[in-house]
Amino acid sequence: MAARYVTELVGALERYGERPAIGAGPRVLGFFEVLDAVHRLAGVLAETGVGRGTGLACVTGGNRPEALLVRMAAHVLGARLTQVVAGPAVHGLEFVLRDCLPGLVVHDVPVPATGVPLLGLEELLARAEARGPGEVPVRAREEDVARVTYTGGTTGRPKGVASTFGAMDARDVRRGAEWTGAVHLSVTSLAQRAGGRCLEQLRAGGRVEILDPFAPREFAEACQRLGRVSTYLTAGMVYRLLDDPATAGGVPGLEAVSYGASPILPERLREAVTRWGGRWRQGYGMNEAAVISRLTPADHDAAVSGRPGLLASVGRPAAGVEVEVRDEGEAVLPAGCTGELWIRSAAMMTGYWNQPALTAEVLREGWLRTGDLGHVDDDGYLYLDDRSKDVVIVDGVNIYGLPVEAALAQHPAVAQAVVVGRPSATTGEEVCAFLVPAPGHTPSRAAAAGACELVARELAPAHSPTAVFWEREIPLTDRGKPDKRRLRSRAASEAPHPGSYPDSGR
Repeated sequence: MAARYVTELVGALERYGERPAIGAGPRVLGFFEVLDAVHRLAGVLAETGVGRGTGLACVTGGNRPEALLVRMAAHVLGARLTQVVAGPAVHGLEFVLRDCLPGLVVHDVPVPATGVPLLGLEELLARAEARGPGEVPVRAREEDVARVTYTGGTTGRPKGVASTFGAMDARDVRRGAEWTGAVHLSVTSLAQRAGGRCLEQLRAGGRVEILDPFAPREFAEACQRLGRVSTYLTAGMVYRLLDDPATAGGVPGLEAVSYGASPILPERLREAVTRWGGRWRQGYGMNEAAVISRLTPADHDAAVSGRPGLLASVGRPAAGVEVEVRDEGEAVLPAGCTGELWIRSAAMMTGYWNQPALTAEVLREGWLRTGDLGHVDDDGYLYLDDRSKDVVIVDGVNIYGLPVEAALAQHPAVAQAVVVGRPSATTGEEVCAFLVPAPGHTPSRAAAAGACELVARELAPAHSPTAVFWEREIPLTDRGKPDKRRLRSRAASEAPHPGSYPDSGR
């Protein structure tokens, strides 16, 4: 049976015809034009040997709408796609291009030589244009691997996450929902969640606009030009919009915001929700499991109307997702107790690509061990406490980073906080904080000490960082998350300063 994820996409391209589909600046492709381009590209790719089950890697130097067309053509053929948007934070590209076992690499930037046939994206587009129209039947099947998406590698070597077309279909959050008419403004990497969101929008008959790179003022201009906009933002993008005078008070045209990728500071989230208005929705998820839980627009409204604690939550389990909190012995814990999150859903990965031993570690009898630590309250809301590998153990006590980061960010001089651990000769590990100063505030030892005092009062003295470094900005991974591996390395290279707050000067 042909994969429904693909047949419904093709059906939408046929059904919505002349309606605008994909834009990037002045040029906008209609649904018929997208369908024609997808068939042409699929035909050319098939002529090069790409077919059902063939690995296809697509490496671009930015978020190009053409990459979406290549993705859809790969899906029609039933190929196994690995997509990479290259950038300064991307690492291990040679490893990825070897590990995903591609039969062809399509690219518009230099790529490492791996012995695999290469095809320039511009050449592929030119050959597709010259090929002429012609329908290519959907060859993808539900059980076929649709994508191998690589994790950020923040805790080690990047891992390939294999997802079937059936799992991709289960991930489509717009299924059964009426399209609202808002244009989806895509500003994050098309190689990650943004690509799927764009296809969800197209399947629902909606228009996609791609903005690359993201910048607050250009984002605001696009929202005003498009009139009605929904978007997906990382926490860092929300902070940048809040800190830019042009967008701090609101963004005309912006109607709905989904956000995720990394934890967001509750105080800053409250600023954004109250200043900008609109509908807000948080999605907590991961490559291995898609969306796990959601904090809905109604939850955000309740939070700013009298339940502020909800802004520290990642919401309740999404439809079709089961969540359990388990201890180290795999026993289910009651509400209020912190443990590892185990989840089960139809949208889960089939496993890590070519890593059966690692797959066996995280997939247990239909359940996925997320590696995240959290707890559930009496109302069923889920709260994340930390990554299991990001816990800082001080004198045998587990210190979870997210509550510490939230307490630090309550200080008026702090715009953003990230906490990591580093070795200590006296306590095993110590808590180290990296802070970004709020606009109008000058980094100082006094401000750092004041922020740490807030942690001691809010949590306990043992949670207070023993070293604080001021940064102009927090380094990010290619997926927009704080690069904790890089920060750990930086913290470990500094001489310990127990009880002090050195200015890093970076």
